[in-house]
Amino acid sequence: MKAVGEGTLKVWNSLDEVVARLQEAKKALVIGHVMPDGDAVSSVSGLTMILNRIGVHAVGCIADEVPWYFCSLPGAGEIVRPVQLQGKAFDTTITVDASDLARIGDATDLLQEGMPDIMLDHHATNVGFGRLNHCDPHCAATAMIVQAIAERLVTIDRELAQSLLLGIATDTGFFRHANTDEKVLLSAAQLVGLGARIQPIATAALEHRSLSSIKLLAAMLNTIQVVEEGRLAYGQVNASMLEETGCTEEDTVGFVAEIHALHGVEVAILFIEASTGQVHVSLRSKSYVDVGRVATALGGGGHPRAAGCTLRPEHLEQVIDHVLTAVAKALRGCS
Repeated sequence: MKAVGEGTLKVWNSLDEVVARLQEAKKALVIGHVMPDGDAVSSVSGLTMILNRIGVHAVGCIADEVPWYFCSLPGAGEIVRPVQLQGKAFDTTITVDASDLARIGDATDLLQEGMPDIMLDHHATNVGFGRLNHCDPHCAATAMIVQAIAERLVTIDRELAQSLLLGIATDTGFFRHANTDEKVLLSAAQLVGLGARIQPIATAALEHRSLSSIKLLAAMLNTIQVVEEGRLAYGQVNASMLEETGCTEEDTVGFVAEIHALHGVEVAILFIEASTGQVHVSLRSKSYVDVGRVATALGGGGHPRAAGCTLRPEHLEQVIDHVLTAVAKALRGCS
């Protein structure tokens, strides 16, 4: 099976090839994507644990800070930032849950010749940018790929099972999304059987709001607009809203789901204006619009039902108009 990446055809490698390469490693670096979600944190911490247990000196790294509410979960608090690894050498670098190289941010500086030795992912939009590339869009979370690696290399104990369940639970919306299939439920059941518990994950991911973040959510809800005969809804968090509430982008996690909860809405969009001048766009769809394809055309990527991109405009309104036009076209194409 082949994937198109950067103008060349790239071959997807088997998991057995990946495992064989991991067993050759002595010092490994596991890198997740910027603005880390549960699957990125889970995949980085889980694979780092596995490698350390087979005698590899492994370190997990993410360019952005791991959300504080995940740090109580196994391995998450041990993930470091790229600046902490400057000058350190690794014979094996692995990216997880990143559909393209730009998704790992400043961690690209830690790669030899700008390319990871191994790329592990589950996004259908992945471009295949590693020396070894394994991408399985049939897995609801990259953590499921890491789980398959664990089954080949170690005995999965309670700590590792807990780490892996985080990615599966969060990337399926706690088993509510359309990607929740038999494979997902069997994988999760296996981890629970090995001692993982869903309650600490749910508490960390869903019950961490501060009063200031609730005020920010209220402000965002006041910006929601519904167009395209009720099928498209969007809201925004601009820089002044963040400043007035004392919040950061981290506090907007889950906001797009509130827009998506509107009855009759097929596509929900959240626009977040960052202090860097960039605008982060989160897209969600319920049943028939492939927002992953829309996001890819805008320079981002993701899944058919959950995707995103980052743009740098002169004004927030430019991004809103540009993205709305693209999504409206996709909606009309599905009519």
